[in-house]
Amino acid sequence: MKEGLIEYQDGLLWQIEEGEALLIGVTQNGLDLAGAIIAVDVSDDGDEFDAGDWIGEIRGKNSVVEIVAPCKLRMLERNEVLIDQPTVMEDDPTGDAWIVRVEKVDG
Repeated sequence: MKEGLIEYQDGLLWQIEEGEALLIGVTQNGLDLAGAIIAVDVSDDGDEFDAGDWIGEIRGKNSVVEIVAPCKLRMLERNEVLIDQPTVMEDDPTGDAWIVRVEKVDG
């Protein structure tokens, strides 16, 4: 696990600061719950969300893991590799398999 990584949503997701941004991804527990990954769906760049809002989901063979905002945020970037090839996250979910890059929004 990366240094500075914080788990949230009952240990299913992680977040880590990267400069002014946050990276959000799924933990091994989240992958285990979902089963074989079928698809990743996330909101569009520029969209804003309050803490607890749905920003996407990971669809697996066994279950769907919802991706929720850990704080008030704005979407900056989706990891297009995971959108196109979602099974990539199964190899190293806390490595380069981040799902979204976001920025905290005041207020």
